[in-house]
Amino acid sequence: MFKITARGFNLKEGTKLGVEKELKRVDKMLPSTSSFDVTISKNVDGYKCDITVKDAGSFIRGEATSDTIESSIDFAVDDLKRKIRKLKTYLLDKQRKSGIDNILKSVEKFEEEDSFEEENNLDIKRRKNISLQMMNDEEAVVQMEMLGHNFFVYLSEEGEVRILYKRKKGYGILSCFK
Repeated sequence: MFKITARGFNLKEGTKLGVEKELKRVDKMLPSTSSFDVTISKNVDGYKCDITVKDAGSFIRGEATSDTIESSIDFAVDDLKRKIRKLKTYLLDKQRKSGIDNILKSVEKFEEEDSFEEENNLDIKRRKNISLQMMNDEEAVVQMEMLGHNFFVYLSEEGEVRILYKRKKGYGILSCFK
């Protein structure tokens, strides 16, 4: 399933068909239950394309910015392919595919709500509600890398809420207690 959104301009039908054509090549590399959310936005530097693949609580994101719509889409698809290959290599090298699949099957579909409410006193621009996924630290690192974020919040196998974050060399973990 492909969901294509344009921000700051109207997207032509030909461009939508081009995006779908590019994504069908990536779709062959993924399970049939995967869905794609594509957001193309226009900014002062050109166009930004953000492609998020969702499947059973797991996410992979590719993004790129370029002068033209077509090149930003191509670069984002290339980024997504690179991350998918990296994930598959990781799963084969570590022989952990079955462990990740079992955890993903037991976790409900991740849903996130974006709220753009502005507070009078605070400068909070965005709020997200997330459903925590149970996984071990190593799996959290893989998920964070696939999203391309600097931090990742998850539920450890011991039942603790943990925040994984990138450091200059390696990663750090914050454990949350009541």
